[in-house]
Amino acid sequence: MRLRRHKSGTLTAMAEDLYRRSGGMIGSLSQLIRGAALLAIEDGTEQITRDHLELVPLDYAAQTSTSPARRSAKAV
Repeated sequence: MRLRRHKSGTLTAMAEDLYRRSGGMIGSLSQLIRGAALLAIEDGTEQITRDHLELVPLDYAAQTSTSPARRSAKAV
C-alpha cells in the first residue's frame, strides 16, 4: 500500500515503539502498520504518524506476548 505523503524512513525512526507495541511479533506488527495506514487514508493525511499507530488496537498476540519488549513496557 503506497501512501502519497508518507516519507521514507518514518517507520524506521519509530522502530523501538513498533517493536514494543507489537511484542516483537511480525503478524502483530503487520496488523499495526496496516491499521495505521488505513486510518491515514481515511483521514486524508496519507502518512502514518504516532497518533495513527496509537489509535490501532493491539491484537491478542501482542497483548499477551511475553517477549522482553512487552515485559519491560508493562513494568513502566
